[in-house]
Amino acid sequence: MASSGPEFHDLVSLVRAKSKRNGPKVAFRFAGRELTYAALDAESDRVARGLARAGISEGDRVAALLFNTPEFPLLWFGLAKRRAILVPLNTGLKGEILRYELADSAPKALVIDEQLWGPYAPFRDSLGIEREWVVRSNASPEVPPPGSVAAFESLPSEGPATAVDVPRPSDPASIMYTSGTTGPPKGAIIPHEKTLRTPFEIGARSRLREDSVLFTGLPLFHCNAQEMTALTALTYDVTGAFDDRFHASTYWDVARRMGATHVSLLIAMINVLFKQPERPGDRAHQVQTALTAGTTRTVWPEFERRFGLTIIELYGMTECGCTTLMNPPTAIRVGSVGTPLGFVEAQVVDDDDQPVEDGVRGELVVRPREPFTMFSGYLGKPDKTVEAWRNLWFHTGDYVTRDAEGYYYFVDRKKDVIRRRGENLAPYDVESVLNRHPAVFESVVVGVPSPLGEEDVKAFVQLKPGASVGARELFEFCIAELPFFMVPRYLEFIDEIPKTANQKAQRYVLRGRTGGSQHDREQLDLKIRRP
Repeated sequence: MASSGPEFHDLVSLVRAKSKRNGPKVAFRFAGRELTYAALDAESDRVARGLARAGISEGDRVAALLFNTPEFPLLWFGLAKRRAILVPLNTGLKGEILRYELADSAPKALVIDEQLWGPYAPFRDSLGIEREWVVRSNASPEVPPPGSVAAFESLPSEGPATAVDVPRPSDPASIMYTSGTTGPPKGAIIPHEKTLRTPFEIGARSRLREDSVLFTGLPLFHCNAQEMTALTALTYDVTGAFDDRFHASTYWDVARRMGATHVSLLIAMINVLFKQPERPGDRAHQVQTALTAGTTRTVWPEFERRFGLTIIELYGMTECGCTTLMNPPTAIRVGSVGTPLGFVEAQVVDDDDQPVEDGVRGELVVRPREPFTMFSGYLGKPDKTVEAWRNLWFHTGDYVTRDAEGYYYFVDRKKDVIRRRGENLAPYDVESVLNRHPAVFESVVVGVPSPLGEEDVKAFVQLKPGASVGARELFEFCIAELPFFMVPRYLEFIDEIPKTANQKAQRYVLRGRTGGSQHDREQLDLKIRRP
């Protein structure tokens, strides 16, 4: 188990030391495949050598469109051994948003699962990415044609060791895209120190044992699965286990097969699991602890009783750590997202950035106590970086309260960002697609309460004078152009978008609008294919 303080400050030192310490022990478990600690180190060395021979050098960016398979951590650590930078992209991206994130990050190379080649292919020539490798899964052997693009598995293993200096704590380990509220997504630059400090703190509050198995059905392109499962497991010499995605009906069965003792759940997952019919096997698992985000006071104790585990609630975001606040395991308060972790200082402030009294709602702002334990800035967007760090505090855009004992309680979002099924999405991204439809004059997208928790996406659409289009056609247009998690659930046609004096859409008016005739995509029986 790890010591009382952070032992490692870069991914390379971590994986090499843990390989020597834990050798044959399983580091990562996937559906039907495992990586031992020794194999993780040796195989990522092979990947690093192959990357070096392909011309990937220090500071180069390599984009990844990969599912939860062993290839993800092998690429991740292989790039770290080259002091290169991983750009993990959401596997649900397509259309303009996928093109934008690839163009914005300007990767030298791309590693892509063959099942995702279709969304990428239309932009391939215009992006001009120098090197491409495909992870073959035999799911779509015709796309791309075998032999037309190098297989990731073919990276050469021979050749001299690619010794490079161990990354500095300040070196970028990855660039992770996070939704903006008024513009395109932003790439948060994540230093090595940040990737490892958060897992160290998470593990210290997670009641881990030497035989613990951390399990998630969340994707590895998210900081949650990376920091809360993969890197916490390595930091504490235990096993991280990954399902290909979250499956509510089989979740506990898979957790049992994986040997899970600790799981990570988002609010939508909690609510879906809780709404499943009660079964005799609800407690037929080894899970002791669920690290959760968004559990309500009402569901919290009932969820614990039904599934026989302890909830440890937390709060975080990509920029400042997938966990920034977390309940202490020996002093959990139902309804609270906990207290600040050791690397972070937090305050609750008003609109003028002045601290408010305990119990008063305000915006949560945070800043690091130690160097490089938060993101380094937004790629190519210094203005957005300065804006986020106004008055030397990172502004989360979330309203909270704090009690006299220093526990924080989430209230609501101050920003326009919509939280749907664990995904943060910006209205701008959906609106920019809807507005391209020839019949649409303007659209405004808001989040509305979902029966599963978090929010569903609703679009208000104002048509051009004399134009006509049906709800089904607009939904189909969105399905074709947007990632599955951004497609609106509801659509309402409106004569005129309400505006402020300076012509900004009054989103709060639309959120509270009643009496309109909205169209429900699910009632139209329009299916969305998830990757």
